[in-house]
Amino acid sequence: MFRFATILFFLCLSFKSFSQPIQESMAKSELYRYNVLNQFAQKRTVDENIDLVYAKLALEPNMNTGAIVSASVRFTFKVLTNLNALSFDLRKELSVDSVVYHGIKIGFLHGTNHILNISLPNALTQNALDSIRIYYHGTPNMGSRAYSRSVNASGVNISTLSQPYGAPYWWPCRDNLKDKIDSLDVLLTVDTPYVAVSNGVLHNILIEGSKRTYVFKHRYPIANYLVAVSFSKYNTYTQKAFLSSTQKDLDIVNYVFPHNKLNEVKVQTFETIKMMHLFDSLFGTYPFHKEQYGHAQFSWGGGMEHQTMSFMVNFNYDLIAHELAHQWFGDKITCGTWKDIWLNESFATYGNLLCYDFLGTKKQWMDVLKKTQEEVMSLPYGSVYAKDTTDVNKLFDYRTTYQKGAMVLHQLRWLIGDSAFFQAIRLYLTDQNLAYNFAKQKSLQTYFETTSKQNLNDYFKDWIYGQGYPNYQIEWQQKGNQFEIDIKQTSSFSLNDTFNVPLPILLKGSNRDTFLRIDIKSLNQVNKISLDFKVKELVFDPQHWLLAKTQILFPKDNNDLISIYPNPFNGSIYISAREIQISYFEITDLTGRQILQMNYPNPIEEGGILRIDLSAFADGIYNLKFGNSESSLHQKIIKLSN
Repeated sequence: MFRFATILFFLCLSFKSFSQPIQESMAKSELYRYNVLNQFAQKRTVDENIDLVYAKLALEPNMNTGAIVSASVRFTFKVLTNLNALSFDLRKELSVDSVVYHGIKIGFLHGTNHILNISLPNALTQNALDSIRIYYHGTPNMGSRAYSRSVNASGVNISTLSQPYGAPYWWPCRDNLKDKIDSLDVLLTVDTPYVAVSNGVLHNILIEGSKRTYVFKHRYPIANYLVAVSFSKYNTYTQKAFLSSTQKDLDIVNYVFPHNKLNEVKVQTFETIKMMHLFDSLFGTYPFHKEQYGHAQFSWGGGMEHQTMSFMVNFNYDLIAHELAHQWFGDKITCGTWKDIWLNESFATYGNLLCYDFLGTKKQWMDVLKKTQEEVMSLPYGSVYAKDTTDVNKLFDYRTTYQKGAMVLHQLRWLIGDSAFFQAIRLYLTDQNLAYNFAKQKSLQTYFETTSKQNLNDYFKDWIYGQGYPNYQIEWQQKGNQFEIDIKQTSSFSLNDTFNVPLPILLKGSNRDTFLRIDIKSLNQVNKISLDFKVKELVFDPQHWLLAKTQILFPKDNNDLISIYPNPFNGSIYISAREIQISYFEITDLTGRQILQMNYPNPIEEGGILRIDLSAFADGIYNLKFGNSESSLHQKIIKLSN
């Protein structure tokens, strides 16, 4: 799920670049909501004494005020342990009118702790199947934004967004990550000309005077926080995606605010069909293929992956891709604890990236990977796993939970290969104990180990639970047919960390290249390789697989190819490179702070001389990096005044 505290309305008709602003802002919005709802959530642990089999939710709002005029929920449940009382989560701002059991009103207590306690007239025994109905009304706390009313250019919009702890703000439920409702009906009554939207398939519209009741049916297990409703004036249209896995068309139903240009929006939502085809082939059959998928526009920033019906601020390419990927990761299989929220968010973010890999151009794919790498490594710390769910800044940290998690998956794909990577994902998603249920990290890891036949404990320890990334210093030389690479590794976070993901290295010659996959076995190692051509350039990770920074030093015994003089210097320095174009240079101090940077649209050709005036620099040691988009070289330079 991606969220925004600030709404961004920008519509893109094609995916020319990865839209980082909407991605990051949606994460910030998630963080905001979690912060608002967190205090209440920490006080509540739902009793695990029933299994919810069915829920029928009926609700009618007042579009002028946002208040819930009338509402009811009927729960059918299986008894897991003998009991004589039930409890549900419901905020105190909402008033319970009555609780009906077998046609009789029974006693209840709706306390200040936001828990509805219900006393049953008779004890229920294990394995019994029973039901209860709760009637309520009131004005939800709209400051929580779990249930909100807003006005846009098309008029009023009332909508819900319950992740992580917002469901009890607008309906009685068992707010946990342990029990999904097996089947759901939602009946929404609203004045004409407003339209109502919820999960599943629109089964019927009942008309009574000026009011319409929209009847939605959903026959897949659903987590409480994924149940959603929205009311607004909508233009509605349906697009179809033919799924090769089912050999049937899937309806993609879109609810769009009338103030949008419908023809433009249809072009944008048409991209959903291509994405659906891709994910259906990579991850397995769309999880809710017997029903439908769709988008409903709402006034929150960003989007939310409500099961079968994602709520969207607009129809940005990346937003569509992210929320669609969530239908597999987050909806079909839901994180079993908020500590494992990366199982939802990292996979959805990587699903978005995969659209550039399989549906975009090579340049788009490389650009989005490079940008994501740079943003993850903009800070030297941060783990993907949310060890402390009370730390809201960590739980919905865009750089770690979303971006780093996605790149850790991408890096794992490099480590074990495409076949094992995607096979593991499909096995994970079809595991009978996990599908339409909850999962934690260990279950996912097991499948990656099964398909790759590798022990991945160190990998997950380093990259999911651990922090930082490796820095490599690489120096190479060639004598005849003997090619030697010296590799030294340090960590951005801790001197004790050792990362052992193989390094992808391209050796480029005048007429031929070769690609190396170098296993990392120690912090300092030397690799010797037999080659029958002369290497002109070494390129580290040309396909952007890794989270790693590198410093490639001048080749040993090849310093005649590059000259930096004078060094130490006082005023200007000169760079002469015989076999490399220079399209940029960057100078940083020893802390990594950038001091000077310059790009050259017309590169300095091989053999050319670049003069850099550094007379204003203070005395000291600096790092000089120069080169082009494919290769860069590093050297320490020293400023000494006369």
